[in-house]
Amino acid sequence: MMMDATPASPADERTRRTLADPAYRRDLGDGLLLRWSTAADVERLATFYGLVFRRKEQDPPGQRAATWTRDMLTGRDPLIGQDGFALVERPATGEVVAATCLLSEAWEYDGIRIPVGRPEIVGSLPEMRRRGLVREVFRLIHARSEAQGELAQVITGISWYYRQFGYEYAVELENGVRVTSADIPAAKEGEPEPFALRQAAEADLPTVARLYDEERASALVSTPIDARYWRWAALESNPAGDSFPRVCVIEDASGAVVGYTLVAMRTSDGMFDVYALWMRPGLWLGALPALLRAYQRLAEETSTTYGERAVHLLAFALPQGHPAVAALPAMVNTQPFNSPYAWYVRVADLPALLRTLAPVLERRLAASPFAGYTGELLLDFYRGGLRMLWGEGGLAEVSDWQRPIWGEGNAGFPPGVFLQLLFGYRDLRELRHAFPDVWAEGAAKALLPALFPRRDSWALPLG
Repeated sequence: MMMDATPASPADERTRRTLADPAYRRDLGDGLLLRWSTAADVERLATFYGLVFRRKEQDPPGQRAATWTRDMLTGRDPLIGQDGFALVERPATGEVVAATCLLSEAWEYDGIRIPVGRPEIVGSLPEMRRRGLVREVFRLIHARSEAQGELAQVITGISWYYRQFGYEYAVELENGVRVTSADIPAAKEGEPEPFALRQAAEADLPTVARLYDEERASALVSTPIDARYWRWAALESNPAGDSFPRVCVIEDASGAVVGYTLVAMRTSDGMFDVYALWMRPGLWLGALPALLRAYQRLAEETSTTYGERAVHLLAFALPQGHPAVAALPAMVNTQPFNSPYAWYVRVADLPALLRTLAPVLERRLAASPFAGYTGELLLDFYRGGLRMLWGEGGLAEVSDWQRPIWGEGNAGFPPGVFLQLLFGYRDLRELRHAFPDVWAEGAAKALLPALFPRRDSWALPLG
């Protein structure tokens, strides 16, 4: 995470624009060229990702990643254009040896829209690793994202790896519970199922969108989805790829749509994922047993279709406060997720992000004992810092700041760790417990919790 006290110079901006230009080319030496993709790169990128995303060296090329790549490069995907992959190639052979793409989407932070860039499908050929090629690719990705006005970059993936590119775990992801297939209650003999799942049709999409917005309404950070993307995800993208989950609706015995759900396109090691689930109020306890059986049937059909391992586990990747997470333990044995996970987040211009979020921060301040507060809040990030100037409860100024030789700030955070507080992933008490170099003194000990409370998030990966 970049938190220098020095603002970006005109030269920095020119460099960013140059790197973001679809026509950018750079000779890396050793017969390698760094550039952006074109429509002519579809099959060479699909071949590359098929080689990278295999479990073992002797396995055949992975078709799911290759199919998803082709899908993204159709020119119809709402999140990416045909020049959206940054790649390293050997021009002599046309072989791609490293690549990453940039999906441009949005998050919503307590009601405020934040444009974000999402690097995805990061890879390099095994024999080309540890040569800094992914770092070069990420320079292009970050420059393009920032040039497009995206205030943060977010990514999921390899443990620790993306920290070296300025990312920090900062938004919760894939919590919830798991249910073993053997524990799913059987239907009563001779009685029809009271609820069923079916693939969403075009006419269902406005209802799906409304239910999805209801589901994410309580989250601090969530992913808004527009009508164009719902149509792409439900009706146009290739289901054989690693793209957005399958969109289904929930019907009662009369055939009326009473809810929706998002489920995995494929099974994985005997597990079937449920990414979203929402219904009309009052239905949860009555509907969940039938839905568990419906999910299991769909999982078995999916694993059979693709010749995958039999499903023995349903995974509900939902936030901790979700009604399904609360209700399932009342009717079936559940297991917590074995490894709580989180989004990586990178913010290159923290003052710009906080200025965008000022209405939220001012609202929180007004509801706290600090209503009408006037004063400075100086945060030391050790390699830089942040100054927030408050005047009568309003955020008058946010700027980079550097601790002077004589004097110090009001609180301190190691580089990147402040993002955990900002995005509600951890509160100040938790951070002070985990990091001895997180500290706060004076009014900051109460002011920071008022401005940045712990809150659950539910940011759904689009693809």
